[in-house]
Order: sequence, then C-alpha cells, then structure tokens
Amino acid sequence: MQKFSRFVLKEPSRIALLPIRQVSELAGVSTSTVVRFINLLGFQGYQGFRDVYRVGLSLTGPSRYGVHTKRMIGSGNKDENGDFWSRTTGNLVNHLVDTHKSIASEELKRISALLLGARRVGVVGTSGVFPAAFYLRYVLSLILEDVRLFEGRFSTFDEDLVSFNRDDIVFIISFDPYAADAVQIAQYCAQHSIPVVALTDSSVSPVALKAKRKIIVPTASTNFYQTLVPTFSVFEGLLSNLVAELGKEAVNRVSAKFKRKEELGMYWKKPSRH
Repeated sequence: MQKFSRFVLKEPSRIALLPIRQVSELAGVSTSTVVRFINLLGFQGYQGFRDVYRVGLSLTGPSRYGVHTKRMIGSGNKDENGDFWSRTTGNLVNHLVDTHKSIASEELKRISALLLGARRVGVVGTSGVFPAAFYLRYVLSLILEDVRLFEGRFSTFDEDLVSFNRDDIVFIISFDPYAADAVQIAQYCAQHSIPVVALTDSSVSPVALKAKRKIIVPTASTNFYQTLVPTFSVFEGLLSNLVAELGKEAVNRVSAKFKRKEELGMYWKKPSRH
C-alpha cells in the first residue's frame, strides 16, 4: 500500500492515462493491492479514482510533470530536422513553468533564512546529482562562511557529519532511484536533530520524509536521464534571496573571495604587451 501510494504521488499522469493492470505492473504491486487502496480512499471503483487524475491533467503544477514527457516522446516524426531539439527545449520550458507555479516564493525565503542562520551547511549529492551538489556548494561558499560538500567516495562525510548538530543545516539533493548515502545521511540527521533541507522529486521520498523543509522539482526528460534544469533554477531563487537578505554584505563577501582567487592565480589573464 505504501509502495503504491508513492507511485500515485510521483506518477499522477499514469493513473489518468493507463488501465488498472498496467498501473499495478508499473508500480510493482498486485492489482488487488490497487483495488484495496482505492476502496480505502472511499472510491467505488478504479474509474472514479482515475477520473480525479484525468481532471488534474488540465491543471497547472506538479500534476502535469509526467504527461509533458509522454507527449514529447510520442509526438512528431523523429526524422524531422530539429524535432528532438524542439521537444527537448519544450519539455524544459514546461518544467520551469510548473516549478515556478508549484514552489511558493515564501518557502524559498524560509529556506534562505535557515541557511543564513546556520553555523555550518553540508551539501549532499551523489552519483548523477553530484554536479548539482558541487555547484551549490561552490556558490553558497561565496556568500556563507562554512559550506561543506558531502559526496561519499571523495569526502569524509562520516567523519564531518558527527560534528554537526541542531545549529547546522544539511542540504540533500536526491532523486529516484535514491542514493543509499543520501538516505542514510537523512536518517542520521533525523536521529540527531540536525535540520535537513531536501530538494527531491516527491513529497514522500525517503529524504523528504526526514526533512525540516523540502522542495519538490520535476526531473523527467525526453531521454533516459533526469534533467537538472529545474534544480538549478531553484538554486538561483535561493541565491537571490540570500543576496537580498544580506544586501551590501553579500557584495563585500563575494568581492573579497574573488579577489583572493585572483591573487592565487585561479583565473587566466590576457598577457600584457611589451
């Protein structure tokens, strides 16, 4: 029942578009489990349950995440010049619009306030989302004083995390299939009252369930991999709030850190003419 409830929340468009047998197969549960789930919610049959999600397809927001990709992949002739590019960018535009509509600006302000108030910030992102975690750690470190990247194989997060407490924040980025390291860190933080901010793809993901605050973004792409474009858009929103809150102090911090980077010779300079 829990497994199917997660599927329903993550794939609402599948409920709207597919018959009960296909839905149960995709969810990895028996048809009888689906029937019991529907009855528990008070529906007399699958048709009435599915109608709710069919209505949802005409709405904006998270309910449209899955259907966009299905339409993109299923439409058009793959031999047409530029068709894949058009479908890819169209999918990203739809995701950005849905992300904008489904995430309240006040929530980003609350998360920004948590980051500013934290003694230290740990950023978690493994496997395919490591680039996003690396980027977030980089830009946050330009504004905040102590930001650490917990990646697992290339960091000592087991040693670093034991020094974290309720005065710190752990920012976890994790999408289905959820990395074991990310889930274990979320569970450890919950056990030791360490606040977690989760950026994930479902409100019932194993990291979201342990989080103080959570941000849900779509990840479906027109290919086999997950898109990180909505994730990076959230980063920009968070950074804008951080800069706005700090004001001139943010400018001073960023300027000072870039000056030190230049002193270390980190950036290429055009050779002067003699």
